Amino acid sequence: MAATIKDLKAKIKALPVTLAAEVAKQGAPLMTQLTDQAFDGGRTVYDDARPLGVDGQALSLKKSGRTRSQMRFERVGTRIRCVLPSKYARYLIGKYSILPNGALPVHWARALTEIVKKVRP
Repeated sequence: MAATIKDLKAKIKALPVTLAAEVAKQGAPLMTQLTDQAFDGGRTVYDDARPLGVDGQALSLKKSGRTRSQMRFERVGTRIRCVLPSKYARYLIGKYSILPNGALPVHWARALTEIVKKVRP
């Protein structure tokens, strides 16, 4: 199982190009779905609760809805890349873990490993 994003990239890169492209094709929408579920559920991608705001209420992280609605993963050849709608999204990644930062969430690693197992002959 890939423990970090770097490990996952190396694992995919080691696959034949046609298989790596298929992993990226199936993995990008899956990663978008997992990101959306965490965001909408008020949790980090690591399944931790978000901190409370200064008023003691749960943070929604939705001011305009732009980050949530436009953030996605897309396939570019054999790679999966994240599309961020603004520079502010980077702040949300670092502060509130709306995307993986270094270590890959365990459930993401499992899901992506399953895709690799499925596409391997």
